[in-house]
This record gives sequence, structure tokens and C-alpha cells, in this order.
Amino acid sequence: MERLKNKFYGKKILVVGLGLQGGGLGVAKFFSHLGAVITVTDKKNEKQLEESINKLSDLPINFRLNRHNLSDFLQADFIFKGPSVPWDLPEIIAAQKKGVPIEMELSFFAKNCPAKIIGVTGTRGKSTTTNLIYFLLKKSGYSVYLGGNLPGISTIDLLKKINEDHWIVLELSSWALSGFHREKISPHIAVFTNFYPDHLNYYKNLDDYFYDKAAIFLYQKKDDYLIANQNLKSLIEKYKVLSKISYFTKKDFPKKDLNYLLGDHNLENASSVLKVAKVLNLEKKKSIKIIKDFPGLPFRLQKTEEKNGIVFINDSTSTTPIAAVRAINTFLNKKIILILGGNSKKLPYDELIEKLNKVEKIVLLEGSFTKEILPILEKKYTQKLIGPFADLKNAIKKAYQAGLNFKDAVILFSPAATSFAMFNNEFHRGEEFNRIVKML
Repeated sequence: MERLKNKFYGKKILVVGLGLQGGGLGVAKFFSHLGAVITVTDKKNEKQLEESINKLSDLPINFRLNRHNLSDFLQADFIFKGPSVPWDLPEIIAAQKKGVPIEMELSFFAKNCPAKIIGVTGTRGKSTTTNLIYFLLKKSGYSVYLGGNLPGISTIDLLKKINEDHWIVLELSSWALSGFHREKISPHIAVFTNFYPDHLNYYKNLDDYFYDKAAIFLYQKKDDYLIANQNLKSLIEKYKVLSKISYFTKKDFPKKDLNYLLGDHNLENASSVLKVAKVLNLEKKKSIKIIKDFPGLPFRLQKTEEKNGIVFINDSTSTTPIAAVRAINTFLNKKIILILGGNSKKLPYDELIEKLNKVEKIVLLEGSFTKEILPILEKKYTQKLIGPFADLKNAIKKAYQAGLNFKDAVILFSPAATSFAMFNNEFHRGEEFNRIVKML
């Protein structure tokens, strides 16, 4: 820490993207405590960022909200770019041309981290797998910390307390991994859960999206490990990989031994964690028991309530059509009332449209994705449609009423789209769903 204090004391640091998940907030706090001069810039306004701003009120931080000023970028000694801020932002490009170093929180953390890192990426299952590995290591007696793209966690703050005896488990999005490319670093153990079309409202194509993901293994050395889904073999083999590779399938974990994690995709997640246990020489039987006891995470096929025999499932982190497909597959033995819709990521949805023949009713929420698919749904599933609704409360009420007409009904909230039509993010959306269901 002394080395970092000497390097950053009195330096002008620009934090681009404050956000509400804790990343920008953590960076601003960390460097302010090191004695740096902090400016935070974000295109959101004060009201939208109120929660994060309030948490910084006791620190001498300058805020530039509702806009970016080029002068802030050009006068900075260091810039910390938020994950969703594009690298081709004109102000970022101008600062790079001037020679201002552009950093990202997680690659900066990895570069300065004395502990061994286990990194987890993939289109789906990142959070569950990351938390599952952390749970396994903690229960196995390791000194372990959790970090990465998880809400409410400041990863950079861990630099104050970790040493080479610790282990760190990081969830790594493709955006965060773009910073790993620039530093040419990869974690000691990389876990790649799967790969599906996503973020095509941010990336030009799927190749660009996969390339960012590939940073998780591209810079590994011979004594590092890559644990990847068997489905990714042909994509990974296009690259020169130096680390030891181990592929997994859902069959690597005994199905009967999962208590709380539902669906085949969670068997894949559990299988990847069992491979991590093998790399760490943990006893297999004991590891299976620990994985089996993992309680699961909120908003990921979370059973929230049961009312009049109707089970409510909150899958708010379903922000892609493929996520909704997986959710439907999990409950094929039930009568599914699906709550669907929100804003579009410009992703393929043909598989989801086909899969909707397995549900009894489709309750729609307004949003650009809903507008995209509505003409097809009206043609194909007229009798099943309810809505679209401009608010979640009405949608849940109608879904509940529809569910009362079926024996063995499940109300599945798996929107297949982003939350931004109505909510700050998918976690805010999930909290609202649980709150409304409780009040029914």
C-alpha cells in the first residue's frame, strides 16, 4: 500500500462512470484515501446517482455529472474507466493520444494483487460459479476473498488487506476483461462457463465479444489452469494456450447431489467448480457435499414464495433470450406462466420464440425487446398473451390470476431482456418482484 500511496499521492485521478453497483464508488474512495485529487464524471444526473453520491459525501470529491468535459480527461494524471464506458469514447481516445494512462479497476487490482486469483467468466452462470468457488474454498479452510463484477463489492479495497497467502475469486465480465488485454494478464485459474450471443448493443459482432472474454486465458503461463465448457473447445483451440486445459460437461457432477441449484445449466456450473476442487487437490466427496449445500443466489431461479399452490420463481438476472430458454427448460414439468419483456440487447431470439410453445401464458412487460417480438407473438401465440404492462405490479397480478386456473402452476419471472425500461438494473428489478409478490 505504501508503494501505491507514493505513486498516487497528490495525483489528479478521473473516475469515468460512477454507477450504482459499487465499482466507481470503490475506486473514488480508495484513491481519495491515498491522498489523490478525485474528479468523478458520469453522463447520468445527480438524482439517478444519488445513492452512490451520498456514500462519498464525506470525501473531497469533485463531481461532473450529466456530461463529460474534455478538459477533465486531458488534465488528469490517471483515468479509471468504468466497465460499461466504451474504449472509443472520444474523450478517452483524446486522453490516450495525450499519453494519459487509462486503467480499469479489476485489471489494476490483478496487476497489483499479491494473492493467487481464480477468475470466472462466461455469458451465463458467472455469479453463481464465482460464489460457489468462494463457498467451496471458505468451507475447505482457505483464506479467501470475493470480488469482481458483483454488486456492492469494492475489489480494489481488498489491496489494503490481502497478502500472498490469500486466494481471490473474481467474477470477470467481458468489459472488465478488456482491461486484462491491455495489461496482458490472466488469472492463475481461469473458469469459462459458456458463451452465447450477448451485448451486441455494445460489441460490433460475436468475435469481438469472444476476444474480450479470451483475455481470461490468453496470458496464462505453463503453471496456470484453464477450466472451460466442452462446448468452447473449438473456439479456444483457435488461440495458442500455454496453460493446462481441462474441459467440463454437466455429466461431471452427480445430478442427485444438487439441493438448491435448479436446471442443467447449474449442473454445468457445479461441474466447473468440481474441476477447480481437483486443481486444488481437494477431496472429491467432501467437495461434492459442500457444493450440494450451496444455497444459491438471489434473482437466479430463486424460489421466492408459494401462494395457493402457485410457486413464484425470480429469475430477474435473465437479461438474454437464452437465459429465459434455460429457465423454461428447468420447469418443463410444471404449468408455466412466464413474465417476459423489457429492453433489447439486439440478440437472436428464434430459440426463445420456439420454446414459448412450452408455456401456458405469456405476460408481457413493456420495452424495446417486447416491441421487437410482439408482432411474432401475436401471430403465433395469440391465446397465450396477456399485456404488455407498463408496470410490474399489474403484470404480476395478472400472472397470479392466470396461475389460479392451473394445477401445479409456476410463475416464472425470466424477462429475457434488460431492466432499463423500468428499473435501474436487474437487481433493482428483482427486489421489486420479491416485494410485490410478498404483498399479494
